[in-house]
Amino acid sequence: MTGGKKTIDFDSALERTGGDKDFLYELIDMYMEDFIPKYDELKKAIKEENFTAIQETGHYLKGSAANLSLSFLKDASLQMELAGEDKDIKKAQQTLDELKKEFARLKTFISNMD
Repeated sequence: MTGGKKTIDFDSALERTGGDKDFLYELIDMYMEDFIPKYDELKKAIKEENFTAIQETGHYLKGSAANLSLSFLKDASLQMELAGEDKDIKKAQQTLDELKKEFARLKTFISNMD
């Protein structure tokens, strides 16, 4: 945790996996592997001002983050979804930076758990 913000609601996420920590870690690893190509898709969509792709990818990432109780990644993904919906390229670019920052926080958090 940094700045008082919780990267993951671990108890909630663990509850979703029936208390199976190994399964939770596996799901988090899958999320992290999946995030990189989705982030790249967002960068391309923003460059091309493809608002449908921005909205859809934001929605996808929001759902994935919500399922793992990654609240700040979920919130940033929601903002990306809304930027696509609103056709707000400036908001999308700002939110891309936020997603990158929150993903880096998650990576740090996970590496400190080992």
